[in-house]
Amino acid sequence: MGQENNVDLEKEEIKSQEGWGNKTQFLLACIGLAVGLGNVWRFPYLLQSNGGGAFLIPYGIMLLVEGLPMMYVEMAIGQYFRGGSIISWQKIHPSLKGLGLCCVMISSFLCIYYVMVIAWVLYYLFVSLSASPAYTGCSYTNDTCCQYDKTLYYWFAVVLKATPDMSDNGDGPAWQLVVLLILAWTVTYLCVFQGVKSTGKAAYFAATFPYICLIILFFRGVTLPGAGDGIKELFSPDFKKLLSPKVWIEAATQIFFSLSLGFGALVAFASFMPYKNNITRDSIVVACINCGTSVFAGICIYAILGYRAYITNGKVGEKAYGTGLTFVAITEAVGSMAGTAFFAFVFFFMLFNLGVSSQFGTLAGLVTPLYNDLKLFGNARKEICVALLSLVFLLIGLVFTPGNGEYILNLFNNYPVTMPLLVVSIVESIAAGWIFGIENFDKAVLDMTGKPCPLYFKICIKYVSPALMILLLTWLLVESFLTVPLYTAFVNCNPDDALLPNKTVSFTVEKEHPIWARVLGGFMVFICIIPVVVYGVWNHLTIDEIKDCIFARRRYEIGEGGGAAIEETPVIFKAATKNNEDGNVYVNESAQ
Repeated sequence: MGQENNVDLEKEEIKSQEGWGNKTQFLLACIGLAVGLGNVWRFPYLLQSNGGGAFLIPYGIMLLVEGLPMMYVEMAIGQYFRGGSIISWQKIHPSLKGLGLCCVMISSFLCIYYVMVIAWVLYYLFVSLSASPAYTGCSYTNDTCCQYDKTLYYWFAVVLKATPDMSDNGDGPAWQLVVLLILAWTVTYLCVFQGVKSTGKAAYFAATFPYICLIILFFRGVTLPGAGDGIKELFSPDFKKLLSPKVWIEAATQIFFSLSLGFGALVAFASFMPYKNNITRDSIVVACINCGTSVFAGICIYAILGYRAYITNGKVGEKAYGTGLTFVAITEAVGSMAGTAFFAFVFFFMLFNLGVSSQFGTLAGLVTPLYNDLKLFGNARKEICVALLSLVFLLIGLVFTPGNGEYILNLFNNYPVTMPLLVVSIVESIAAGWIFGIENFDKAVLDMTGKPCPLYFKICIKYVSPALMILLLTWLLVESFLTVPLYTAFVNCNPDDALLPNKTVSFTVEKEHPIWARVLGGFMVFICIIPVVVYGVWNHLTIDEIKDCIFARRRYEIGEGGGAAIEETPVIFKAATKNNEDGNVYVNESAQ
């Protein structure tokens, strides 16, 4: 009787739950979440440096065996269990609450540093409003080093005010970056503060406008001298590189991060969809658009880089990675075009929209479990909760505004959103394929879509995806122990180098991370992963339950508002259900 009451409460929760205005808003929000800055500044570099066109082979394979199945899992779990990343996984088993908390921690770190990148984009966006942007010349300084590389000097010396060491914060926070950081957080807040209502409306513009910008840059780029050389460099296949494990790992990692798997945002987004919805089609559409955008962006970017190589007599791929691609190489090329101000504005406004759409998607996915699942803010209005969360993240983000800010930001980028994401995805696949059970997962998909889960997806979810990600995680662990992490420090140039034959003027040097940086990075990884371990031990699966998972003897009451386990073996299984009266999660125990 108690279980029936809980199911009734679940149904009432579903009826009263906020939702997307329409299917288009959901799809655009998912596309905006997945298609971000990495599609523009990371994928083209990986394609060019890992075998050119040959890299599309491992990239496509990883999309099929890793990306699509795991996106399918996250959307299906969110839509079926009707909750954020915490509640949805906890309803499968109480031990999995730690999985949801791990997603929350990873998303928090991402939200903290990603807005700083948006602030840097805003800096260049405003500078580009001038008919002659400052980064195209050296009139603002008497330093002769500027003459040797205008855009690189401007990026490090003017925008970042970079110091030569990670432990040196220079003159403290740069007020321009502080102001722009506040502005970036304000825009993000306005896109999220009303939940999916504001997120869905913002997605109409933020997720579509970048494509208009990409089309403009494409037609301008391919008409520039040297564009053909750039595109040729991008796609020239080197099949020998496919023999390197590193190429396959790079492909898997790019698919994983590009589709925003493991952050919990896709689970939260899907939870606001109607119960009867075809998540099979949705996951395939979003994944294919995301990967297609990466390839199209690569063509646009390398057409422009080909033009840069043409005017500088340099190499096409030089400095073409991350901030070096965006704020140095592309800026230099755009700065030498006719109509510099217009094309620079289009490029940086595109980056701004890509960054904001990913950021507000991640933040919205974070707010859902904190506000709806944990009831962390009590009965306060969602607008106030989002404001408090944004303020806290803004204050933490101030550490990225001094002269060593970019170095510290890279710690956030390299540690808490790499290895922990792999742990999350491994546990998710085990949870869906083994603990919930692929048979129960199949029945849930059938009940929601009217069609069973494709056999291909079932094989990947239960066997292929977890095995592949365990292999990738093992490689990352071995590499982290065998190598000392490095960072690129700005030390300015030595003008005398230009007087020496065969000597290149260099502005940066590679340095090892100081001890405190490695400890901080390890600590961020630890606090992301520890919830999985703590809850796995605290609410552990018994030996009998583990056997039950392996031999697929557990059944669930499948249907809208269902999910409670029905025992068939003499073991105690705890099925999490939600009580609407106070929002807490309770556990029902049953045994034969």
